[in-house]
Amino acid sequence: MRPVRVTTSLALLAALALASPAAHAGGPSDNGAGSGQGSAHGHRGYLMGAAVESINPTPDQIAAGDFFLGGFGLGSNRVGNRVAVPGLDGRYAKGILKDALFPDGSADGVHVRAVVVGAGKQAIALAQIETQGMFVAYKQGPFGLIDIRKDAAAAIAALPHPPGSPAITAGSVLVDSNHTHGGPDTAGVWGGVPTAYLKYVHDQSVKAIVEAYQALQPVHLFYGTAHAGVGGEPQYDNADPLLNNQFSNDPLNQEVDDELRVLQARDDVGNVVATYLNFSAHPTVLGGSNRLVTGDYTGPLAAMLSTLGGIGMEQVATLGRTQPNRGDCPDPTVKDSALIDVCKLNAYATRVFERTKVAIGNATELTGKPVVSLHSYFMQDFATNAPILALSYGGLAAGAPIYRAINPPWTSANTLGTPSFSGRIGDVLISGGPGEIYPQIVQKVREAVPARGHINIGTAGDVLGYIVA
Repeated sequence: MRPVRVTTSLALLAALALASPAAHAGGPSDNGAGSGQGSAHGHRGYLMGAAVESINPTPDQIAAGDFFLGGFGLGSNRVGNRVAVPGLDGRYAKGILKDALFPDGSADGVHVRAVVVGAGKQAIALAQIETQGMFVAYKQGPFGLIDIRKDAAAAIAALPHPPGSPAITAGSVLVDSNHTHGGPDTAGVWGGVPTAYLKYVHDQSVKAIVEAYQALQPVHLFYGTAHAGVGGEPQYDNADPLLNNQFSNDPLNQEVDDELRVLQARDDVGNVVATYLNFSAHPTVLGGSNRLVTGDYTGPLAAMLSTLGGIGMEQVATLGRTQPNRGDCPDPTVKDSALIDVCKLNAYATRVFERTKVAIGNATELTGKPVVSLHSYFMQDFATNAPILALSYGGLAAGAPIYRAINPPWTSANTLGTPSFSGRIGDVLISGGPGEIYPQIVQKVREAVPARGHINIGTAGDVLGYIVA
């Protein structure tokens, strides 16, 4: 998705912000949580909770024929986004993709998932919404990622709190979209969705973050990694490569973020409370022919991670030019097109799940001072994709009513304002950027800030297309 192409200077600003030591003594731009320390009766001093909520559209929203899926092509192919062009009626949803492998519905359609991690007096939240792209702020109303962050923090602050409960602020909440190309077009680039649905996504996202906070319990945290492998690139582990590099022939684009990074929470007797995976494959296992709402592979993968205990979640990482090394349905007896798509998703999710178990096997416990910290930073830079920027102001007629707010501080002429994030859980660095970050930026951050581990989150706080090194 490329609703806006931003300049290299924004990418450099993002890298500098992401590379800022997460436990710094904050300045004027520091609006996140600080570090904390605690001892939870023999635990390492960490708390974790997780939650999941459905964001599937209603049958009436589907039946109306104006609930569009995002990710392929441009616009709804409807004049004024309403009058259909014969033979070119856009990619509106025709139903929900349901996965019989998980009869509880945990892999049906789209969800929002959240984890909250606490230490001492502070907590941070990481949440992911399974839609094509979410903006920091919307033209239609207070439904953007900035609103979700503020409203979740306010709802948590309003809860009754036992003494010593960790606090959470809007700056210590990071929310992204998983960028599924089979999910609701909450960006408005391909026709969009009803405003009522944007509000529903906001409400369910706030609910999931609050529920994750309410589920906090003392845990041991374990962090581990494994290589995903990159097809056709022997410098990576290629036993079963999970990724492809879109620009593998470009000598300037050989770097690939091929790590699977796992943070797993276990209670005192070893029961799994939650498993969090950070992985870079685009959710594009399915192509443009799919017309059923789906989170792509992240849905069944999260359901598989939940079989380890508690709640599972996979949050997309860099995304920039990093595609899944997808395959066909391995069962030739499956003939129905929707079932073939489900088979493809489960096949790829299973491969990622098996590699995730390798990362879990490599995991060791976070020791030392229990620390959680997350800060958001406001940046501004020029947008250089003039045609797409023009659609932000007048895209309705062309069937691409881009929803991103066009008022300051988010947009002012061709200047964009957007957040980035930096934080830590123990000695694991968290970096979040507002688009599909190229792996070179991630590598530069790793070189600048040595850490035990690096969690990289794409489309964090906003979705601005590719952020090119």
